[in-house]
Amino acid sequence: MKAPNRHLMAFVTFLSLVPMVYFVPDFVAQYTGGIKWLNVVVSVGIIVPIISYIIMPLTIKFFK
Repeated sequence: MKAPNRHLMAFVTFLSLVPMVYFVPDFVAQYTGGIKWLNVVVSVGIIVPIISYIIMPLTIKFFK
């Protein structure tokens, strides 16, 4: 089983991160009460698992 091209995976990672980094912090800010560090921690805590456990496995399956 050959691994996908690393440049393609970097591009797919970029494309999947852009909308999440754009929308998730604004959504989380509604619930963190304007505490910037808490907003960042919660946003990263949401984005990283979604990318790691949902987006990347699906894209790896798709591109293999």
